[in-house]
Amino acid sequence: MKRRAVVAAVMGCVVLAAASCAGPERPTATATATADGRDAASTSASPAPSATATPTVDDAVAAARERMTAAATGRDAPGPEGLLVAAGSTGGALFVWESSDGRFCHGAALGVGTTSVACFTRPHTPPVGKEPRLVPLVRMMATGWNVVFGAEHETVESVTCDGVPVRVKDVGVMADGRRSVHAVEFPDLTLGTVSVRVRRGSRVVTETLALETFAKKDTARFASCGKPTS
Repeated sequence: MKRRAVVAAVMGCVVLAAASCAGPERPTATATATADGRDAASTSASPAPSATATPTVDDAVAAARERMTAAATGRDAPGPEGLLVAAGSTGGALFVWESSDGRFCHGAALGVGTTSVACFTRPHTPPVGKEPRLVPLVRMMATGWNVVFGAEHETVESVTCDGVPVRVKDVGVMADGRRSVHAVEFPDLTLGTVSVRVRRGSRVVTETLALETFAKKDTARFASCGKPTS
């Protein structure tokens, strides 16, 4: 009896050791035929799925910057200030910049191999005005519905959509420091206008900024802010 107990214990250890070597893999049952024609179940280990790391926004923006740098060449290459990030996500980024001859440019690097570049043909376009104002610069679908605008002779304090605060990104400065550049983003195409609170010296006033310039007849299908632009 003692010998049988020892043998059983040893066999038990062998089985436990074999099971521990299999790790977290889940066995998959397969049917095999026995000599008498009945099915018997045997098990084989299936490989564990490999984990893929989700890229961070910073990683995606850095990769998009490399692609945009390679795409914006010649006359459209960024000037000394380089590329300014107007919007970024894990899917890519939207950039704005001034060329060496002072032309405003913007471009998006999204997905795999999708890159676009657009620049004004004349330097200092649009020109800096003499009075305080907001200047629309970019309205496009990139990381969302992205609207980039400039502020001249005034400081942007906040943006709201029907009274609800909208996050404003301070992108940088252009036009020899005379125009600050800002950006807002919505998840999808958004119609209408937003209210922009700006400071002009000791005065605080509210301006409106159009989110799009094209007319949409079926406005019920799209989100909207403030008053319609059409």
